[in-house]
Amino acid sequence: MRTYFLIFLLLCSLFPIDLRVDVSPENIYVGSLIEITVSVENIKNGEVPVFYDLEEKLEVFTVVDKNLTPNSITYFLQIWNVGEIIIPSIPVDLKNNNHEYSRIESNKITLNVLSNISNSSNDMRSIKPMKDIKLTSIFKIGLLLFLFIAGIVGSGYLWKTKTRQNNYAHTIGSFKISALKKSVKEIEELALPEVINSETTENYYLKLSKICRLFFNEAFYIKATEMTSGEIAEHFTLIGIESALINSWKDISQIADMAKYASHIPPIDQFTEDKKDYIELITSFYKIQSQSETKNRYSKFA
Repeated sequence: MRTYFLIFLLLCSLFPIDLRVDVSPENIYVGSLIEITVSVENIKNGEVPVFYDLEEKLEVFTVVDKNLTPNSITYFLQIWNVGEIIIPSIPVDLKNNNHEYSRIESNKITLNVLSNISNSSNDMRSIKPMKDIKLTSIFKIGLLLFLFIAGIVGSGYLWKTKTRQNNYAHTIGSFKISALKKSVKEIEELALPEVINSETTENYYLKLSKICRLFFNEAFYIKATEMTSGEIAEHFTLIGIESALINSWKDISQIADMAKYASHIPPIDQFTEDKKDYIELITSFYKIQSQSETKNRYSKFA
């Protein structure tokens, strides 16, 4: 028994338990990550090393992460100061059968931290020469500015003129279409006389004639309500209306004149037919007038 004990003491003296500390990389710069590995060597069977967290100093270094193995621990540090940094000794406890056996500590770790700003020469760099800037003359700047403003004003004027013409054409077209629809509607809604006699017949045809003349007022810009049927026909001849359409106007006006001055009473079916003739008449005048104005507009822009 004494022999075994002496052998054990001899082995302990020949192979002592030791801590090994490795630091990488060799060149350490501010802000870079370094690895400090602490490993236990010559550990005996049944002994378990217990490693602890490394106490960090926030103003000097920060422990970012750690990696633990059965016999070692690796600390990942980020250094924040330049110069000589001292890491305190790192303790490791050795336990046997869950009982504390002993504690060993590493030596203090000294790190030389370099700055990221490296310059092999202490000489000051020469100042770069000033570059000449070629400025455009004041006359050219003024001319370009004037052309730019003139272009904006001219574009605005052209756009406004075009918009005004389009709006005017749209207004004229809408006005005439509404005048046609209004006249046609009034003719269609004109009721036949309940009692047909010379007086009711005269009133009926006077209303038809008045509706037609009001349409002429708005469509041809004439005072048709103050003109005789012959004067209206002469005006249509002067502005180039087709003779067939003028004759239709004369015929339909003659029926109204006969009812007014000759107390003529047409057959009952003629009342309805004459309403249709008035509608066809003002529709034909509208088509001719619209075609004429369309040609005039295109000739102006040609």
